[in-house]
Amino acid sequence: MTNAKKSILVLGSGGALAHTFLFYLKNHRHLFQNVHLVSRSDFRDDSFVALREVDATFERLNICADNREALMKIFETRKPDIVLDLSDAPTELVAEAVFAYGKASYICCAFCTSSNLTLGDAIVEWMGKPRQLTMPHIFFTGMNPGCVNIWTEVGISKFGVPQAMVEFEYDTSRFLRWHREKMVTWCLEEFVIEMVNDPSEVMLGRYKIKNSYPNSLYNRENMEHLLSPVMKLESYPDGCIVGHEECITLANKYDMPCKFVYSVNNETMAYLKQVYEEKGKMTEEDLVLATNVQDSLVGSDNIFMRLEYADKYVYYYNAIQNTNLKEASCTDVQVVIGVFAAIFTLMMHDLKPGIHFPEDLMGTIFPKFVTDNMMIQEFVFERKDDTVSLQQSYDPHISHGSGPFIKL
Repeated sequence: MTNAKKSILVLGSGGALAHTFLFYLKNHRHLFQNVHLVSRSDFRDDSFVALREVDATFERLNICADNREALMKIFETRKPDIVLDLSDAPTELVAEAVFAYGKASYICCAFCTSSNLTLGDAIVEWMGKPRQLTMPHIFFTGMNPGCVNIWTEVGISKFGVPQAMVEFEYDTSRFLRWHREKMVTWCLEEFVIEMVNDPSEVMLGRYKIKNSYPNSLYNRENMEHLLSPVMKLESYPDGCIVGHEECITLANKYDMPCKFVYSVNNETMAYLKQVYEEKGKMTEEDLVLATNVQDSLVGSDNIFMRLEYADKYVYYYNAIQNTNLKEASCTDVQVVIGVFAAIFTLMMHDLKPGIHFPEDLMGTIFPKFVTDNMMIQEFVFERKDDTVSLQQSYDPHISHGSGPFIKL
């Protein structure tokens, strides 16, 4: 780790994900020179996180095109070494501002865009612009995208490049004390965009994108064939086929098909379909953010990556239970592991200037931090007649990489 302490600026610090990040930052605050928080809403201390506990300064700013100069002024005044973007502001806007500042590395969890293009086309167009960058930046790091990219790279390092990849997620989180089918455990705005506003998206290979309309909510497949080898249920959900950053970057790197299939608990899925059929649309006001901080949650977030070979299927699987947590939802904890993996990578390695994705960071502390802090199971099944057959091997907790053990 470099001797010089770095200063970090956190955008979107008033949100639930930032609350989780700051809770765990308390374990590592001594490694940073300054911590400055920026959000469009006021910061509210609670029993889990207080400004004094993280020795942070705070200011309000709505990050938008009209306030670009104000954002640049914050950069010039606070002089951050790392800008961590946990906001839902347009990624193009914030990243270009950090690039123009030229003295900080940028970390983001997703590609939030105001473009009318689909996610895949918007990413390809923006990433393809020529630019001379003076600092290293890590894009699309969290759980998915982020940690799942590393699982994929671990699998490829052991078994070779697969014929195709299927990522799938079944989030069974729900409120403990009463029935609220409106609940979602992550950013409401992005949830609506992924499920309703954007078309369904599948990567067929490098820069080959198939869109299906009207949206992911109306392009579903039953998940039994994906889940049943490793997750025994009485009935299996129908998952929405959703465009995701990790599918785009991995498909573009390896020129292979990649898709993401996603479902939340059955009550919420039924509610989503009902609202959309009645109104023809969905907004953030139709949903409730479930953080597990005030209203306790049960259930778990179950996330998988399946690598498909001619003779076998290789599964990677992580699940975190809400009942094991009080400070956050299981979803936010999964994301924050990927965020800290990126931060420690920037602090411990001299990356080349430019944009790096998690799958580019196998030679750094990134995979070790992820596999040290996340229980990732590996299943290898024989493939016979395009179905899962006999289990060949099982590892309950994969490890990869070298370096110190750093606890989240």
